[in-house]
Amino acid sequence: MTKTIYNEEKYVEKYPDPTAAMAIENIARENRKTREQLQGHRSRVIGKSFEEVIEAACINYRNKEIAIIEKTPEPMKVLGKSIKGRFPACFIKKAQPDFKGCMANGKAVVFEAKATEKDRIRKSVITDEQFEYLEGYWKMKASAFVLVSFNLERYYRVPWGIWREMETFYGRKYLSENDLSDCLIQFKNGNLDFLKNIHEVS
Repeated sequence: MTKTIYNEEKYVEKYPDPTAAMAIENIARENRKTREQLQGHRSRVIGKSFEEVIEAACINYRNKEIAIIEKTPEPMKVLGKSIKGRFPACFIKKAQPDFKGCMANGKAVVFEAKATEKDRIRKSVITDEQFEYLEGYWKMKASAFVLVSFNLERYYRVPWGIWREMETFYGRKYLSENDLSDCLIQFKNGNLDFLKNIHEVS
C-alpha cells in the first residue's frame, strides 16, 4: 500500500495576508480608480453631446448658406488589415482645433469646443498644438475663438484675442462664467447660434 505524503508548503499561497491598513488602502485605491474611470467616461459623453449640438448648428448654417463649417478629422494611420469592418490604427499628429470652415463672406472661421461641469474653464484645456493653430489663424484675420459650454446649459463664444491674453485681462489662467457675460450665445430656432454678430468680434 502506497503512503501519500501531504506537502503543506506546495499548496500554501506564497504571499502574506494584507494587514487591515493595507486592505483599506487597496480598497481606497480601487475606489479612486473607479471614480476616475467614471469621470473620464462622463467627460467624454458630455464632450460628444456638445459636439453634436455644434454639428447640428453647422448643418443649419450650411443649409441657409451662412457658412460651411466641419469637424476636423483626427489624422490617423492604419496599422493592419480590416477585420469585420474594424482595423487597428493610431493617431499620427496631435489634435488640431475641433472645427474649421468658411463664412459666406469668404472669411475663415476656426474654433475649439470645450465643455465643463465646473464653475470655471482653465486656459490649459487648449493644447500647445491647438494654441499654435488658433494663433496662426487669428494672426491671418480669421475668426478664431473657443466655444465653451457650462453643464450643457449655457454657452459662450470667447474670442481668441481674449482667451490668449486672459492673464492680462483677468489676472489669472482661467475664466469663470461671470467673466464671460459679454460672450453669451443663445439658441435660435432650435440651433446654437454661435456665429451671431461674429463680424463685430476682432
